[in-house]
Amino acid sequence: MAAGAGCAVKASGLDKESLRKLRITTSAGVHALPLAEFSAPGILNGFKGTEDLARDQADKFWPEVRTPTRLVSGSYLVITGLGEIGLETARIARALGLSVSGTKRTVEALDKIAEVTDNEGLAGLLPAADAIVNTLPGTASTEKLFDRKIFSAKKPGTVFINVGRGSVVDEDALLEALDSGQVSYACLEVFAVEPLPVDSPLWDHPNVLVSPHSSALSAAENQLTTDRFCANLRIFLDGGDLPHLVDPVHFY
Repeated sequence: MAAGAGCAVKASGLDKESLRKLRITTSAGVHALPLAEFSAPGILNGFKGTEDLARDQADKFWPEVRTPTRLVSGSYLVITGLGEIGLETARIARALGLSVSGTKRTVEALDKIAEVTDNEGLAGLLPAADAIVNTLPGTASTEKLFDRKIFSAKKPGTVFINVGRGSVVDEDALLEALDSGQVSYACLEVFAVEPLPVDSPLWDHPNVLVSPHSSALSAAENQLTTDRFCANLRIFLDGGDLPHLVDPVHFY
């Protein structure tokens, strides 16, 4: 039922030859819309300063000087991982007026995506990015992809959203970027260790929103997953090519 079932397949301990005899499908794509919908307010919160508004409301504080906010429309978004979640996020982002570029393991032109590169070319996209959404799975090749070097490639004030996997982000590097202002706001759905340890500085950082890895859930999830399973079973019985197979090499 999980979209990211690769970790469970890897944990089986089966060798590659054995795994190639099995076809294991996932619910990848079922969670694309709810995660894209979660990413959209993450972008908006970062641009509109809603964390500051919430703090002022809690303190019953009315500032004497009104602070202008940033326009989302006309801004530039980079999405790491232009799979189903990434493309759904791009669709919603474009509706908000953002232009979108991103990364994909197999580099190819994509409709309405300005530029597509692989993760090696990510640093080249970041200097112009106003916001970044990570949707990448946790694999050996994505481990701490967002490190100090990548965070330093961003321009100051970038908004960062992570709906992929926590292992993709070096959290110490993220905290440094938040403290320096390189990242102005982070909306985090996933973490390197879950549940997030109570002593993690992310809990108390004024420019971080912590979500307990729950944003993929929706009232429609079970029905959508069931529909996906039934469709896959029909394809299997008819001898067709199954979609969303776990890769026995990269485990996603």
